[in-house]
Amino acid sequence: MERHKTHKNAIVEPLGEEKSTDDSLKKLLDGGVRIALQRPWHRIERGLRLGRLRQFIDDVAPQYHMTDKDKESFFTFLQKSLDNKLLNTIKVVDYDQETERIRTIKGLEIKRNQEENLRWAFSSKTVKKEAGTRKKKKPEPSVSTIIESPETKIEEKMEQ
Repeated sequence: MERHKTHKNAIVEPLGEEKSTDDSLKKLLDGGVRIALQRPWHRIERGLRLGRLRQFIDDVAPQYHMTDKDKESFFTFLQKSLDNKLLNTIKVVDYDQETERIRTIKGLEIKRNQEENLRWAFSSKTVKKEAGTRKKKKPEPSVSTIIESPETKIEEKMEQ
């Protein structure tokens, strides 16, 4: 009894086309990420937000002379804050869509204590109701990547 021999059709594809599809796929994915980062802060996915927070830490680190250990623990703090939905609104995080960077996180305070350890926390708002008069709001503390030169009263007197 003779069996029929199966014939395998070999499919040969040129190598050049495979590379071009990989490049086009990579361009498509990179374009998707670029568009995703240009969305408002509250529309960006969690993973991309974490990347922006790392970039914010790198931008702020020279102002506060942060070590690598400080940066890691500060990132952990911001990550927990994000998970606890403290960084979900546009009112808290000032995000520039054009530069794709965080400018300011409102309510965030970073200070060094007497032992030269870096401490950070969100300022707690205590609302006191007073009858009658409205007082001028004090500016809420925030950490920013924008460096402004503080003017002192001494400089103002010298100008006059």
